[in-house]
Amino acid sequence: MDRTMECEHSEQFTALMSLELDGRLDGDDRQRLEQHLVTCPACRVEWQAMQQVSALFAASPMVGPPLGFAVRLDRRLAEKKKQRRQLFGGLALLTGSLSLAGVTVAVVALIVLGVIAWQSFDSSPAVQQGTELASQVASGVGLVGKGASFFLGDLLLRYGAPLVLLLLAGLVLLVALWAWLLVKRPGGNHHNGYV
Repeated sequence: MDRTMECEHSEQFTALMSLELDGRLDGDDRQRLEQHLVTCPACRVEWQAMQQVSALFAASPMVGPPLGFAVRLDRRLAEKKKQRRQLFGGLALLTGSLSLAGVTVAVVALIVLGVIAWQSFDSSPAVQQGTELASQVASGVGLVGKGASFFLGDLLLRYGAPLVLLLLAGLVLLVALWAWLLVKRPGGNHHNGYV
């Protein structure tokens, strides 16, 4: 006959047996277990097997970790800590570079938008002279600056709103990444329950 048919509460009594072996069973539950063991042969066999295994463990000598285990563990933990600091340092450098690039692009875009707005709002001679002066200053910066301003100006004329939204989303992402790095930095004030 199936063992589950013989004792429908076997899991409950197995838990009680385990607690009894650990010396953590109170008087009422101990009495309940003893009464059940008298009437249930399947649980009695399990109880005898659990007592034998417990006796074997009690008779076996305690074995410590291998020689040098603590030293190797400390080295590995130090290596992991160093790798994590290097990773966070790299992320901080990357986000710093991206932040600087984002701010630079934003400033150039604002300058180009200002020049475009200035030219489109008023075509008076004074404004055109100011625009020409701004063009001369931009050309004085160099060919690269002038090429970049033409490229950005054309790009902003065609795709101004999506680029501004993309720039804002990128800046929000960078701020979120900076905040995350600040909270999760190695040696920070966060605690994981082990330190």
